[in-house]
Amino acid sequence: MKTSNLHSKLKKRREPVKLLILPSAAMLLFISMIPLLMLIVFSFVDGNITTTTGISGFTLDNFKMAFSSAAVPSLMAKSFYIALVVTLLCIIIGYPAAWAIAKVVKEKNRSMFVMLSIVPALVSQLLLIYSIMQLLQSGGVVMTLLEWLGICGASDSILYTTEAVILVLVYEYLPYMILCLYSCLEKIDDNVLAATHTLGAGRFRTFVDVVLPQSFSGLLTGILVIFIPVAGSFVEPDTVGGPYSMMIGSLINTQFNVSLNMGYGATLSFLLLVLMSLALALINFVMKLAERKIGG
Repeated sequence: MKTSNLHSKLKKRREPVKLLILPSAAMLLFISMIPLLMLIVFSFVDGNITTTTGISGFTLDNFKMAFSSAAVPSLMAKSFYIALVVTLLCIIIGYPAAWAIAKVVKEKNRSMFVMLSIVPALVSQLLLIYSIMQLLQSGGVVMTLLEWLGICGASDSILYTTEAVILVLVYEYLPYMILCLYSCLEKIDDNVLAATHTLGAGRFRTFVDVVLPQSFSGLLTGILVIFIPVAGSFVEPDTVGGPYSMMIGSLINTQFNVSLNMGYGATLSFLLLVLMSLALALINFVMKLAERKIGG
């Protein structure tokens, strides 16, 4: 009897809390679901959408054009490939960097190193891109150093290549991976790490059995934060990659700003969103499976 009364009291206390959540839930619905519905509707629009003429009509030709085009599947595959490579490179570089900040650097200096690691994220995107272009161009600091080491010639440059696009994207998104991993690695008890070494586990075994399982949540967050925006990038390919390094985001941007075929651009955006959702579901499934296998 007392238990039922306690439950009823707790239920009554939760009701005002639920009402406080309603504004946030409504705002979330407004900024996520309504744009998504608009994207779906606009993907069936015929041609351009203007404030004066409005929507001229609806058609299925946008989807027919997308599925019959040879460029769309190629650009989709290239975008997902670049996103995968950038994400993997951020993981490979981010783990040692986050570990060094969380466990090697003295506690009083960690905040300073965290701030240094996120400096690229605090700089304007275009400023960052053009700065790296200055370094990578022929006669720049990086290419001059490579020439001095005998790796390349005086007139060589990796600008306007896919490799340059990947390099810029890694530099842009690496801070997010470091922050996501650092937030988990910092919480690992040093006594647990010391116990693994006492029991005879090497560094690799400690990483697989202790560090990796306890940092899975940060790793998954970092993958999602990097993979999604990289796959839809268009500024970096257009600026650093040149005409031969286009991604699907470049084609979508062209439809909206150059060709003024917003219906087709919305269709490509919708298809990218569907493929992105499937890719993220697959990534989440693989991560959950790996977490169960490892025992995290």
